Amino acid sequence: MTITYDKSLELLKVHLSEYRPQLERAIAAIKVLETTDLNSEEFSQALADLHVAATVLEPYSEGMVEAIDQFTEDRPDEDEG
Repeated sequence: MTITYDKSLELLKVHLSEYRPQLERAIAAIKVLETTDLNSEEFSQALADLHVAATVLEPYSEGMVEAIDQFTEDRPDEDEG
C-alpha cells in the first residue's frame, strides 16, 4: 500500500509541476482582461493568450483529475498506521 501511495504521490507532484505554469499563464491573462480597455491590443493579446492557456489546460486538467483520484484512492486511511 505504501509503495502504491508513494507512486501516486509522485505522479500527483509531476502533474502539479506541469499544471501550475499553464494555470499561471491563464491567471495572468485574466488579470489583464480585467484591467485593460476592451479595444486595446493588450486586451486582444490577453484574450488570445487565455484561449491558448485554456486549450492547453484542458488535457492537463484531465490528467490532474486522474492523478488526484488515484492519489485519493491510494492514500492510506488515517486509522491505519
